[in-house]
Amino acid sequence: MISCNKNYVIILLVMNMNLYDQYFLFTFITILITRIIVYILNKPSPTIKNFRTHHWMFGLAFTIILFCISNFYTNIYLLSISMGIFFDEIGFIIIRGKTHKDNYSPKSFMILLFFIILLFIFRKNIINFYL
Repeated sequence: MISCNKNYVIILLVMNMNLYDQYFLFTFITILITRIIVYILNKPSPTIKNFRTHHWMFGLAFTIILFCISNFYTNIYLLSISMGIFFDEIGFIIIRGKTHKDNYSPKSFMILLFFIILLFIFRKNIINFYL
């Protein structure tokens, strides 16, 4: 019974957050979940005809699609998930990483942290542009 009350309190806290903070929270949680899953699985990404795909590619493609075709309030959560998947590997992209180890290097983490801070600072601009 107590855990149900705690879950209810968390849901109420999120529901009472403004849209900008919800967007940031969902994006941040997506980054954390993606980092944990990729770290635990530690498997190379799929290769299609000698082209290695990475999850940031899917996140970026989905983000672009959402910016182009959607203006619905509920899709802010889809946008936060797609951007979180993209931002998870932003350090890997910038340092031109090649291995799983590169993705979890201190340099990659510092770049990711920098982009998370930028995301927090510009969350209102991103959402206002999207809407």
